[in-house]
Amino acid sequence: MKNLLLIFVALLSYGNVNGQSKTVPLYFNTALGDMKAYPGTDKLQATAAGLSSMSDDNGGTYRWDATSTVTDDGFKFIQATGVTTGRWVRVGNANTLKGSTTLSGALLTTTYTVSFNATLPFVPITVIYTPRTQSAAQPSWIPVGGITTTGFTISYQTVPVVGTNNMIIDWIAIKQ
Repeated sequence: MKNLLLIFVALLSYGNVNGQSKTVPLYFNTALGDMKAYPGTDKLQATAAGLSSMSDDNGGTYRWDATSTVTDDGFKFIQATGVTTGRWVRVGNANTLKGSTTLSGALLTTTYTVSFNATLPFVPITVIYTPRTQSAAQPSWIPVGGITTTGFTISYQTVPVVGTNNMIIDWIAIKQ
C-alpha cells in the first residue's frame, strides 16, 4: 500500500511553548519518495520510515531548507512536487562523519593522509574507506595509530599510479 499515512499533521508545524516558537517534528510512516507531496516550512523536521519501503530501515531525519535549490537525488535532497526553491535535506548521524577526498599519486609515495577538514573532539573508533578510481583501488590499509582527530592515513602495498587528482576515496569515520 503506497498511500501516505501521516502520524503527525503537517498543518501544525509550529507550536508555542513558553512564548517561544518551536518546531513540531513530523513522522512520515511511508517510503521517502512520498515526502515529495509535502513541502515544509523553514527548519521543519520530518522523519521517513524507509527509503523504498517502510520496512527497509533506510529512512532518516530530514529538515526543510527553504532556500535550497540542490538537485533532488532521491536520498540526501528531496524536492517537493511543484516547488522550485526549498528541499528536504537529510540530517547526518551524530556518530559518523563522511566525505570524499581527491589525492594525487606521487612518485615513490605509498602513504597518503586524508583530512576530515575539521578537528574532531574525538578520535574515531574506525574509518571505512572505498576507492572510487582505479588508481586508488590497490591493496591498502590504515596503519595502527593512523586515525587522529584531524584525519587518517592510508598505506598502499605498492606505489599507486602517478597522476594529478587521480585517486578518489570516499570515507566514513565512525565515532563509536
